[in-house]
Amino acid sequence: MKLKAKFSLLVIVLMIASGLAVWVSVQTLAERIITEWAERYVEKQARYDKQRVLQPLLREIVLARQLASSPLLLEWLQSPDDIVLEFRALAELERYREAFEDNNYFLGIVGNGRYYYNNAEDEYGNDQLRYVLYPHEPADRWFYDMIAQGKDLNLNVNPDPHLGVTKLWIDVLLRGPDGRVLGVAGTGLNLSRFLNDFVDSGDAGITSLFVNHDGAIQLYRDQALIDFATLGKPEGDQKRLNLMVTPNDLLKLQAAMAEVKMDPQAVASRFVDIKETRYLVGVAYLPDIDWYEITLMDLNQLLPMSRFNPILLIFAGTLLATLLMFHVVLGRVVLGPLQTLDAAMRRFRQGDYRGEPLGVKASGDEVGRLVGEFEQMTAEVFQARSNLEAKVRERTDELNRISQTDPLTGLLNRRGMDERLDEELKRSARENRQLGVIWIDLDLFKEINDVHGHAVGDEALKLVARVLRSVVREYDAASRWGGDEFLLMVRDADRYLIERICERLLRVIRGQSLQTPGGTYLSMTFSIGCHLASRDDLESVLRDADAALYAAKSAGRNCYRFSHPFSERATAEETTDAAQVRSH
Repeated sequence: MKLKAKFSLLVIVLMIASGLAVWVSVQTLAERIITEWAERYVEKQARYDKQRVLQPLLREIVLARQLASSPLLLEWLQSPDDIVLEFRALAELERYREAFEDNNYFLGIVGNGRYYYNNAEDEYGNDQLRYVLYPHEPADRWFYDMIAQGKDLNLNVNPDPHLGVTKLWIDVLLRGPDGRVLGVAGTGLNLSRFLNDFVDSGDAGITSLFVNHDGAIQLYRDQALIDFATLGKPEGDQKRLNLMVTPNDLLKLQAAMAEVKMDPQAVASRFVDIKETRYLVGVAYLPDIDWYEITLMDLNQLLPMSRFNPILLIFAGTLLATLLMFHVVLGRVVLGPLQTLDAAMRRFRQGDYRGEPLGVKASGDEVGRLVGEFEQMTAEVFQARSNLEAKVRERTDELNRISQTDPLTGLLNRRGMDERLDEELKRSARENRQLGVIWIDLDLFKEINDVHGHAVGDEALKLVARVLRSVVREYDAASRWGGDEFLLMVRDADRYLIERICERLLRVIRGQSLQTPGGTYLSMTFSIGCHLASRDDLESVLRDADAALYAAKSAGRNCYRFSHPFSERATAEETTDAAQVRSH
């Protein structure tokens, strides 16, 4: 054999050996990269899916809990046969219906079994009583099972055969002052629309589903696998994860669920087989609703190993020229970009997903496309995360505003004023300044409601709110404390400033008049209690201001009083008979 043939044979043998070695190396490296990338990506995807579903649910849960604490509803449920209370409570329910996302509500009453419901079309606006619940009816078991469990919040995917609708129901218990359950109320979300908008990501190879603590499937794009009416259903009849995975994989998922329940901020990942397809699973826990979010990623569909096979053709071409060039090209064309991509994935896992270019020269081969896909993916994740964070901040701010604002007057409510007072008392103590608290009571407000109706009473409260806004500075605060009582907080106050504010309040409110439906005009007066605090706690401040208010009422109203240790003083108008609501 000629030397040329020997060298040729040697080159061929070396090429084949090197090609086999490179093939094994690339296959191993690609599999490791794909696995690490998938584990990091499934963690981010699971967190994203968790927040995407949780945010709309949290808004509805907050509203449902506010509905369950409505004084009008609780008063009615303690006397469910009182038609006057029923009329007022149904009006309250209608106001909440307009606030809920799908514009519907329901209410089931323990005392008489009545079930009230109205939908977005206001189809039952004239007759919200839809049917009566009975313990022996299978369709009504959810109601009595929830009461028996005593769980204040429950999410239940359930068809209502009486109404002919299937929704994701948010159920909240209504309890009386003694803790006794009076009823169940809440709202329902359109199941199909919720699945399309929030559960189904729309990305090929990525699937999300939600299960409860028993593994019963609550939300999934294949509605045939959803366990409808889980509440009260025997365990053997529930559609659980065992319908999708093998017993061994089910144990893996149960271990992952137990892991994330111990640390709700964590995401656990496992590999499982579903219908002979290997999936990487990310599991996250949603403690607010006691559900688990499970993200399924089909790696063969998202990033199949076959994409790396054409790389061998590049290596074979370079080996035909020279083995040295082969190693140089391998380092520059394959290993370099892959190492850059691997480093980028590690940064991605640590939270650095700003979507910046990796600095790898663009090319049309598989590695170049892989880098491009990764760059595009990180950019999209960054954009989606930014949008989600902005929406979360916006909705959180709005919920905080709603929770601290009185809906009738637009002033702070009691909760909002409590927080402001607590902050300002601490600041006053630090800076050794005095904080003024003015407790205002609209005189004879009950007579306004009784004689002229609650609509006139509401207008009177709105008028008071406008009067209060006219005297407070931008860094002071005004609130509706409850009923016809209002509270002013005055920063950096002294007795002279408080006296001027009180005198102005008395003067301005007497100068206002409110027209009644009968064409008459009402004049109103205030009883005012004042307190100057520096290092007092919130409870003692409110107690002293309330005592001063009581003193003003005892003095005949239409005046103000300071709390101890200040000497009591009334305005010049004290002598007027302000205890009467004048009509003219």
